[in-house]
Amino acid sequence: MNEVIELLDERTRPLKVTEYVALAELGVFDEERVELLRGRVVKMSPQGEEHSFVMGSLTNLLVEHFGKWATVRPGLPINASEDSMPEPDFALIPRQHAPAPHPSKALLLIEVSNTSLRLDRVVKAPLYAEGGSLEYWIIDVQNAQLEVFRKPVKGEWTEQFTLGANDSIRPVSFPDVEFALAPVLLALRH
Repeated sequence: MNEVIELLDERTRPLKVTEYVALAELGVFDEERVELLRGRVVKMSPQGEEHSFVMGSLTNLLVEHFGKWATVRPGLPINASEDSMPEPDFALIPRQHAPAPHPSKALLLIEVSNTSLRLDRVVKAPLYAEGGSLEYWIIDVQNAQLEVFRKPVKGEWTEQFTLGANDSIRPVSFPDVEFALAPVLLALRH
């Protein structure tokens, strides 16, 4: 079976963002939650109770701490590359005061990962670094921890570390703003 997949992968023509958007506008994906990653239409994981809790808590924290200086975009597309339009759980971008095209990078990208942890590490982390976003966080729901990726150089994150519920964080783009992780991570411990 692996040989079949490898052979098909060699001959598969990836979609470009423009083609993906055109298909979406035609209603091709109306009944599905999908995103475009490396030219492939990928199903997004359903949002369970824990994921939803983190999304709600984090929305409040992000707007409270950064809403004056940045636009908080929950679950909206990023034009990450010619063949990728992921929909991170959160993106903080420079303040917007009028409609604009989807951004290509962000000050901070966040994924809330329960069943998508491997995808968020292996596929999205390098994609976001290549796109020039300044910082990427993965909230690991299963282990109640925050994985932090910083300082992208030539498409790779050069700084990575993990924080727990007793820690606090200062995003690279907002060094004067510090907030505790406990309100989000403590509730995840079973």
